[in-house]
Amino acid sequence: MKQYLTPFIDDLRLECVLMQAWKKTSAYLRSHSWYADILGLDYQSLRIPQFIGEIRESLRYPERWIPEPIHLVPAPKNQRWKFQGSEWKPRGNISGKLRPLAHVDLRDQVVATALMMCLADRVETNLGDPRLSLRDPENRQRVIAYGHRLFCDQKGNELQHRWGSTKLYRQYFQDYQTFLERSKMVAEPLVDDTSDFEIAIVQSDISKFYDYVRPRMLIEKLRNLSRSPKEDSFFLMAERVLDWRWGDKGWADRYAKLHNIQDFGLVALPQGLVASGFFANVALKDFDQALRQNQGRAIGNNEDLILEDACYYLKVARNSSD
Repeated sequence: MKQYLTPFIDDLRLECVLMQAWKKTSAYLRSHSWYADILGLDYQSLRIPQFIGEIRESLRYPERWIPEPIHLVPAPKNQRWKFQGSEWKPRGNISGKLRPLAHVDLRDQVVATALMMCLADRVETNLGDPRLSLRDPENRQRVIAYGHRLFCDQKGNELQHRWGSTKLYRQYFQDYQTFLERSKMVAEPLVDDTSDFEIAIVQSDISKFYDYVRPRMLIEKLRNLSRSPKEDSFFLMAERVLDWRWGDKGWADRYAKLHNIQDFGLVALPQGLVASGFFANVALKDFDQALRQNQGRAIGNNEDLILEDACYYLKVARNSSD
């Protein structure tokens, strides 16, 4: 078994790699996806040698790969419910609060996970080690991304994903607590009882981010990771795999029209793909790098808005009535 994986088509086609991709995908879907096709998972687990063999054969010809259509699962976001009559119903209209979860074909899921495994070391190393102590300012400049990080070990100056393990992503709760603690740790020393201002930590979110990532943009980010022309067939395979279309176009069109989303029929990050969180970090790579390069930069009038350690801090007068 190879100690580490690289983005080569030969690595992607290894039986042991596809078997681990199956295990990681199956375990993740069973534990995280409430709408997963459990019967389909059970069926393929009974014929796993044939299933893996079929995938290996398909990977011989990257240019021929065609992903199966994905099926939209309209699911409400956080919503208050009420018991009415004999059944539970949401309070108010939820038409504007639906998120387009996607049911992705199991074969495509496994190959996308295998692609992620082969790219894991390069991507995770670029993102930095989320386990570094926050108390060291230099460490805070090395890492900004804490979401959807893979389970890795430190090997010299690089991170290596334990691809042979059944564990895939790091614990979300642990990394999210680190993310929250980081802002507090940097902000607290900036103010004390004698200061005439307070520090407000401004949190923001990219609305419907997955819905706006298109296959062409994602593959451009992925190809920037290439180090050799010998890897071209691997990235061609990634280009073919990470390019889905909706099977139920009517639902998708209605959602796109409701939220004014252009080209929603071209999907790179379906919300339901096990590897979507990983590839979302790839899509945000340039944004991540820009935040690192601009740390400590003052923004706005009177230098009252400061971008420091990838967080925004707003100086607010203690007695201000605004």
